[in-house]
Amino acid sequence: MQTSKEEPKTKKSRVKASKAATSNPNPDVQESPQAASNSGTAEQQPAPTVQLLDLNKIVSSTYNPRKDFRSETLQELAENISQVGVLQPICVRPKEEGFEIVYGERRYWAAAMAGLKFIPALVRELSDAEAEDAAITENLQRENVTPREEAAAYKRALESGRHTIESLVGKFGKSEAYIRSRLKLCDLIEALAEQLDREEISVGVATEIAKYDAAVQQEVYEEHFSDGCRLSWKNARIREIARRLYDRYMTRLDTYRFDKTECQTCHHNTANQILFKDECAEGCAGCQNRSCMMRKNDEYLIQQALQLLKADPRTVLATVGDTPDSVIEHLEEEGYRIQELDYYLDYYDKAPEMPEAPQAECYSSEENYAEAVKRYEAALARFTEQTRQLEFDVTEGRVRKYAVIGMFDVEIRYEDVPEEEREVAVEDAAGERTIYVTMVPASPMESLLRQDHRNRQLCYEHITADMKALFRESKVSGSPLTEEEHQMFYYAVIRHMADDRLRQCGIEPQNQWRVTEEERFAAAGQLTPEQRAAMIRFFLLDFFRTTARDYNCTDEEVDTRLMCRFADLNFEAQSRTVQEKYLATYERRRTKLQEQIDDLKAQEEARALAESRESDAESIPEELPEEPEETPDTEIQAPPAAPLIIPADPEFGPNETTESLAA
Repeated sequence: MQTSKEEPKTKKSRVKASKAATSNPNPDVQESPQAASNSGTAEQQPAPTVQLLDLNKIVSSTYNPRKDFRSETLQELAENISQVGVLQPICVRPKEEGFEIVYGERRYWAAAMAGLKFIPALVRELSDAEAEDAAITENLQRENVTPREEAAAYKRALESGRHTIESLVGKFGKSEAYIRSRLKLCDLIEALAEQLDREEISVGVATEIAKYDAAVQQEVYEEHFSDGCRLSWKNARIREIARRLYDRYMTRLDTYRFDKTECQTCHHNTANQILFKDECAEGCAGCQNRSCMMRKNDEYLIQQALQLLKADPRTVLATVGDTPDSVIEHLEEEGYRIQELDYYLDYYDKAPEMPEAPQAECYSSEENYAEAVKRYEAALARFTEQTRQLEFDVTEGRVRKYAVIGMFDVEIRYEDVPEEEREVAVEDAAGERTIYVTMVPASPMESLLRQDHRNRQLCYEHITADMKALFRESKVSGSPLTEEEHQMFYYAVIRHMADDRLRQCGIEPQNQWRVTEEERFAAAGQLTPEQRAAMIRFFLLDFFRTTARDYNCTDEEVDTRLMCRFADLNFEAQSRTVQEKYLATYERRRTKLQEQIDDLKAQEEARALAESRESDAESIPEELPEEPEETPDTEIQAPPAAPLIIPADPEFGPNETTESLAA
């Protein structure tokens, strides 16, 4: 191939180049010597010609499967071109006022880096489809194409609709497994793809990981291929990695109980995939579509559990902890209760096993067969009796029947319900006493009714909790109260009143010894003005009794002051007796303290006067100071006359009288 340079070195070559330039009607195209030699046969053979094209008139390809041109390798090619030139022409097709690269884009960029102005090119009239096929074919046949570039080329060929896996096998001479494995590289997550491009992992390892979905790939990368991972797989053999991946992430079809008719022809079944032929050599086919498998398994478990429950309403749906969360959530949303058992599945009993009838052909003689038949009949009788007794115990509630929902199937299990001794409080005319009774296990019907009652309790427990939260956050309106709200208010007052107080207000129980909440609410809506007044006063009595402070309180405390005023309004004589008793004690103590204060004040004044005279004797002043005015005696201000309040004095005992205090 002719070496492309800016200027021909010899005189002869300069003349040839000059002639080619002047004879070419297109100044952007220079005919190469190879093209000149073939010019005489161009009319007889419509073969594409190789021309020297201006780099500025060439645009990049939109079909090239190679998208990654690493700078280091491109620089090496540029240095080689600067020394020996472009040895193999690129392929272009006419495009508007210039040319579009069909293949050879890497040589194009390297030539530009080498400073060339022209590049030898094979000019072909190609349609879009033909240009794409030519680009794919040329690049796939090169030795230095990367695995991901190869994968992208195969994918593009299939997406064009002009090729199938079978046609690509015939076109490029690759096996179907090879092409399919390359195609899987297009599904690599970015982190693993970058490691493959940097050759940190082999194409074989990348292919094995690419068989699984993105979530699995991400987990494998983080645990085994990322920087600082705890257990690296980078040095493991490809076959070992394939085994680890299959054992851990592949859902085996034979472990599931649902109908697998659709799975037999599904493309997610590894038995139908050539990539998993080694893993499925022993028939252990798996499913790559885990979401579909989980959905089918959930549907199977739900269907089985509900069928068993419908067949025997005495059955209790249960789990030992390995039930898929999605199954439990679905059943609970539908209104079913799932009981969580305390022990593993093997702890609970199975149903009696029916004996297998003997087959005559399995015995050497009629005598042996007859004996086997007798043993079978005896075992069958025991089985029948055990089954009858089990059914009776389940009906009576002595045995609980469970439909235990596992990970893959639903199994029937049984558990004996022990009798329970319970302490019960009994009230009669003689009073309240405690007895011990043996509780008979509840029947299935009673258990269901109790469960319904408990479900209702749970419902309103949640309602109550949310209502209380609503009350804490909400603001009330100032609109007039309704009659129902009035009733609620008086019920709130009555609700916390003792039964003896209610009796004083004229509210008596109807059929019991105590007033029920229903009777209290009914009474709240039928109160007379006298009853309302009495209830309010009883409420205030209890309020002051519980809220007024017992220690460190004075008439400055609002609760204490109001309590004394309420007593004056309702129990004037008793209130005055109590207040005057302790106020008298307070006045006597106050008088004595005032005497001590006056004496202490006199001593301080005398001491101050003596110190002043001693100071005057040492230095006589020119003018005597004026006599200071007398300071009025400090007194303890008497408390206001009303109300009269005497705080409790801890120095006095509860049995001390007014006379003992006066003495």
